[in-house]
Amino acid sequence: MENARKTVAIVDDEPIARMDLCDMLSEQDFVVVGEAADGFDAVALCREKRPDVVLMDVKMPIFDGLMASETILSEELAGCVILLTAFSDGEIVERASKAGVTGYLVKPIHQESLRPTIEVALAQSRRLRESRLQAAEANEKVRKERLIHKAQRLVAQREKCSETEAYRQLRRMAMDKRVTLASLAERVIEQASKDDPVAFVKEELMRRKHISEERAYRMIVDYGKANNLSREEASIRLKRRLTGGE
Repeated sequence: MENARKTVAIVDDEPIARMDLCDMLSEQDFVVVGEAADGFDAVALCREKRPDVVLMDVKMPIFDGLMASETILSEELAGCVILLTAFSDGEIVERASKAGVTGYLVKPIHQESLRPTIEVALAQSRRLRESRLQAAEANEKVRKERLIHKAQRLVAQREKCSETEAYRQLRRMAMDKRVTLASLAERVIEQASKDDPVAFVKEELMRRKHISEERAYRMIVDYGKANNLSREEASIRLKRRLTGGE
């Protein structure tokens, strides 16, 4: 597949510019899978064709090239996006880089610059995807480790044993049930939250409001103070509200 002809989508509101690019790409053995005259059509084209490369003009009416590029790259509708610009603009370059654009061509486009720009953009895009994947895997590993440690503490408190012994119990249980330690930890935490109104409300506030555990706990305490309630009483009342019981 590495030697397969690369597919390209051309996006420019000038028909002559699209025709010139199409001719240059065909001469260099690229396959033009479609053309679009604005950002809306560009996104639709990429959803249908999933090209390796999008050559995207920056300045287009209504839905410009940058907005279209952000959508295409965030939804992974193409291998890479190369912007076509008439001039160099630092703000455009910065925004495009944040979106994941990996190549730039300054108009007028010269045929000899097309292939090297496309190859470099594709290679850089692959590196970015690999980097994002590695970061996501690292974050997931940290998330699972935190879940296991939290479940370990809960089991230790419940069984009145050391955290080392709690970890052994969790491992044995995971093996018996043939599930991963992280998935078992999630179940332990979920059950503890149901049994403990403070924990339940804290988890719900963190999930719904996208806030830290400390911030969620502070909201419970503040609610209790405002209504002259203990932490547990405040949690019970908040739990009823969160679950539609009040």
